[in-house]
Amino acid sequence: MIRLIVAFAIACSCSPALAQKKMYRCGNQYQERPCEGPKADAAASPAATPDPQRRQEAEARRREREQVIHLASCENYAEELADIERRIRAGADQEVMDQFKRRQKEMRIRIQRRCN
Repeated sequence: MIRLIVAFAIACSCSPALAQKKMYRCGNQYQERPCEGPKADAAASPAATPDPQRRQEAEARRREREQVIHLASCENYAEELADIERRIRAGADQEVMDQFKRRQKEMRIRIQRRCN
């Protein structure tokens, strides 16, 4: 009898959870159907198409960021090359020296191709 009561209680507690409808959040609202796509008049708004001056300013900022990133990577290459050359001058066994010299050559080629 207790098993029947427990089974009935579990069945009653699960049924509301299974009966809930799926809810979709659209912005600050919840609704039962998926959100609609963007409105047609929103695409035609002036904010959707930036003016040429803003586009040029954005392009100039993008080029400036790329140049800063390029210079930073060249500085990193130069620092790594200096570190390798310092380790070569400090000396090590032959196998390690071969690895350092090979890496030194790779770094010089990378600097020559990407930074000059």
